[in-house]
Amino acid sequence: MLTTKNQAIQFLTTMQHLCPFVHPEDDLTQINPAFSKSQIKFLDARFDECYTLLDDPCGIILDEIRPKMTMFNSKIK
Repeated sequence: MLTTKNQAIQFLTTMQHLCPFVHPEDDLTQINPAFSKSQIKFLDARFDECYTLLDDPCGIILDEIRPKMTMFNSKIK
């Protein structure tokens, strides 16, 4: 269970590193490769907690998390 803003940001950061194209607003039953039912239940609960703790989880991903991730900021030569 996420109970602080810092925990929510850490969860979102971890999710971006593990599954960079999964976002809090996604329908996790439609993701390929598929998550199991128990994974979906866990992730949906954590994403709901993020919305309770943070004003804009998607904005935090785009403005704070991704700018620090090499995969989204490396320059192709």
